Amino acid sequence: MKKYITILLFILTLSPFIYSQRVLMNETFETSGFTGPDSLPSNWVAVDADATNPSYPNATWRVRDTSATFPGVNASIKSRANFFTPRGLSIPWRAGDPVADDWVFTDSLNIQAGDSLKFWMLLGTPADSILGLNLTHYIDTMQVWICFDQDPAATLAQLGPTIRSSDSDNVWNEYKFDLSTYAGQKIYIGFRYYMNTTADGLWCNIDNVWVGNQSAIGIQQIGNEVPRKFELKQNYPNPFNPITNIEFSVAKTRDVSLVIYNSLGQLVSTLVNQELTPGTYKYDFNATGLPSGSYYYRLTAGDFVQTNKMILVK
Repeated sequence: MKKYITILLFILTLSPFIYSQRVLMNETFETSGFTGPDSLPSNWVAVDADATNPSYPNATWRVRDTSATFPGVNASIKSRANFFTPRGLSIPWRAGDPVADDWVFTDSLNIQAGDSLKFWMLLGTPADSILGLNLTHYIDTMQVWICFDQDPAATLAQLGPTIRSSDSDNVWNEYKFDLSTYAGQKIYIGFRYYMNTTADGLWCNIDNVWVGNQSAIGIQQIGNEVPRKFELKQNYPNPFNPITNIEFSVAKTRDVSLVIYNSLGQLVSTLVNQELTPGTYKYDFNATGLPSGSYYYRLTAGDFVQTNKMILVK
């Protein structure tokens, strides 16, 4: 009997973490359904709703290598992926003339309360320092829709307003949407590149599409006692795959920044950027979508700066 009680207590201890980490989709576009140039993940569907540009039949939503050029677009412009990975989902402005109205739909998703959608996107003319080109500043727009089928006519609701790129120097940004409204429903997520290309339009790149309940991932205060000093502890476990715990202490109320860099010194993620009161905190960092390798995490709080190394092994 004691044995069963022990097992039950162990399961109850783990259950909050099990349920909080429910993952419906974790699409990095690296291998899932990839069969070569211009493909899509398994059970994803692309729809050319405008059907107005027959001269560029390959200018549609596709998973492309980061070295791939866009059909009918400046050969110097290559498809992009987030976190410097090999592949991403993209579409060029040649998709429509004069209006691009092109959709890509995910596989079906059975939503529960607490689920959310997260993805990274780069659209519009990027910073010259990234691309190394002096490009005209073009605007791009994209919409996210909840649908009951993989069809533009099957829309239920648009998630947030139309996303518009900045006028210039665009970078990768993460977008987050709460899906709890659709709990108990089977839905599809539709990404819609919707752009008048007569004056603007360049491209849209999407990567690291995640759907599920990730409520346990993020910053948590684990102690109210005022620490004697600022401190950034070594992450645990290390090496890790794909989640590791980063613990740090804040001795005085300060604006706190906790960021991740890759081995080239390029910023890959901002975990914390807010004012924190004295206490001990931890952040459960999820490196899904990042390639194996060495990374550096840096804590900045006022004049205090400390950087530690961590290793991701997949």
